[in-house]
Amino acid sequence: MNTLKSFETVIEIAKYGSVSKAAKVLKISQSTLSKYLARLESELGLELFDRKRIPLRLTEAGQKYIDAGRKISDSYKKLSRELEGIKNGNSDTLTIGLSPTRAHFVLPLLVEYFYKINDGTRLVFKERTAAQLNAELYAGELDLIISIKYDGTRNFGAVELFSEDILLAIPKKYEGMKVEEILKVCNYISPEKGLNISNMLTDILRENDLPEPIIEVQSIESALSLANTGLGVSLVPSYVKHYNSYENVFFAEIPQNLKRGRHINTRRDICVFYNQGSELATAEKDFIKACIKAHQ
Repeated sequence: MNTLKSFETVIEIAKYGSVSKAAKVLKISQSTLSKYLARLESELGLELFDRKRIPLRLTEAGQKYIDAGRKISDSYKKLSRELEGIKNGNSDTLTIGLSPTRAHFVLPLLVEYFYKINDGTRLVFKERTAAQLNAELYAGELDLIISIKYDGTRNFGAVELFSEDILLAIPKKYEGMKVEEILKVCNYISPEKGLNISNMLTDILRENDLPEPIIEVQSIESALSLANTGLGVSLVPSYVKHYNSYENVFFAEIPQNLKRGRHINTRRDICVFYNQGSELATAEKDFIKACIKAHQ
């Protein structure tokens, strides 16, 4: 059996907890995948999954198998990217994922600090949602990600950078009014559904019987631009305030009495994440140093 293929197959089954779901992702029939798994377990002399439980759960042997498989798969994908870099004339390439908003505001300073430490590495940045970042880091398609710390990142290694708050971006025409009063009369602008900050806005509005947003845009930058024209209020991460170039917006904390639900937490930790168990390359360590320096 192809060892790398076997690792990746078992990882997919474990990810979905189902042979049928994994088969759809792998684009093969369920029966073919079931036979493949049975043959692999026969060769190993051990069961990798407890078939008495739905969704399928890894056995102790299965957990050890995929832990090793992730390391090997990740190393192979890194090697493939490095060889591709050599072929294209770039011997060292670092692929980093982060959100579009973070890229827009913090990349210039971050890249400047990195090249003061390491001027021989090519940087490739991929702008993704938090869920996409996790999936691509897990798959070995990204070397590092800069993202929020939450349940979806608990299996990654992490270096904490800073904590940020979620603030209200309010048109200056409302300046002088109490925030609670502004929120009763203003329109709301929401970033694209599915984003963490969009979900937070939805929770706050619903729990306080406030109207739904009248405008939905794809990014936090677009929401901020519209707030700058006076069209409504949006939520933004606090780091935006430090890079703010919008003259017609001011920022305010979300009043505590509006965060009635205990699940509404407007403070979050930002980290650099990497695949646990993978040895960090020199360029990756240098990038983490640059991140720390840029956010001091």
